[in-house]
Amino acid sequence: CTAKIWSVTSGELVQTLRGHRRRLTSAAFSPDGTLAATSSADLTTKIWSVESGECLHTLQGHNCEVSSGVFSADGSLVLTASSDKTAKIWCASSGKCMQTLKGHRWGVISAVFSSDGTLVLTASEDRTAKIWRVESGECLQTLRAQGPQVLSAIFSPDGTRALTTSLNPIAQIWHLESGKCLHTLRGHQNSVHSAAFSPDGM
Repeated sequence: CTAKIWSVTSGELVQTLRGHRRRLTSAAFSPDGTLAATSSADLTTKIWSVESGECLHTLQGHNCEVSSGVFSADGSLVLTASSDKTAKIWCASSGKCMQTLKGHRWGVISAVFSSDGTLVLTASEDRTAKIWRVESGECLQTLRAQGPQVLSAIFSPDGTRALTTSLNPIAQIWHLESGKCLHTLRGHQNSVHSAAFSPDGM
């Protein structure tokens, strides 16, 4: 039930983050490296000071396991995804919940911010990915993927497309504004758990 921070140069242990009551599901640094966020099967996400190892906030509000937690590009927000069918947007400095994104019929496996921090993309067990507006919590688009679950979903660097992976051996590229699938990428023999765009998005 711990996360550990290690020095890349020396390989030495820097901090042990203790406080979760059940297994951890994800860990992420803030963009400036001063904070860390850990998510857990104990229904919470915790925000930590990297320097001191102190838990600054415990984000409580999900009713099931929290599957992921990430910071926005400017470090001001934290986005969590949960098996309770929702994602939540939190203020990193206060720990206050700013938005609850409701609309999926099954658990949310992952959630990410767009590079400009205005949109969120969620991936769900209900075979869809959804695009949300951060400011209002409004669902702007639903991407209906092939396969029984969407395992991951990410934005392209320019924010015009999305890439999803599935329990089926495929990945799909989507046009965000229209919600149309541009390409279905086939060739894998088993489930595709993650995928990434190149830095130039091409």
